[in-house]
Amino acid sequence: MVDTEALFRIGDAAEEAGDFGLALRSFERGSALGSPECLTRLAYLYDVGVGVQVDKDLAMKLYQRAWRRNGSTVAAENIAILYQEVGRYREMFRWHQRAARNGDGSAQLNLAKCYLDGLGVRKDPRLAMRALAIAEGSIYITDDEREEARALIEMLKPRLV
Repeated sequence: MVDTEALFRIGDAAEEAGDFGLALRSFERGSALGSPECLTRLAYLYDVGVGVQVDKDLAMKLYQRAWRRNGSTVAAENIAILYQEVGRYREMFRWHQRAARNGDGSAQLNLAKCYLDGLGVRKDPRLAMRALAIAEGSIYITDDEREEARALIEMLKPRLV
């Protein structure tokens, strides 16, 4: 039996090395064998046009399939971005919520920004502060995003007093 984790690593290394054909084949094979990680990465290739023509519709379908297979927060966040790109902010917000419910700190930061700007949801600084606090404490967030969350918390503190 083929190891889908190995296919993902091969595809990842191939993409890094600029061998987009091998990356595409590896992610396609892993996807066909049921790997949500390969499926998400394959979707990304079509989303941004790495080694293939950009195909946002196909990327959306692949991201949604990855979400259905294992609740991939990466897929959910990328679906949110695709909705944002076409101005469908309510759907964008809902996908950020799905990723946040699965423990993604980056999604919590994105929810906070939606609450602050009123994108896809009514403005609500208190809910933004709550999402920021969760984001800041999450292990599933980058250092830069954590710093951004902290800066937004500091900015909001005077408003909530």
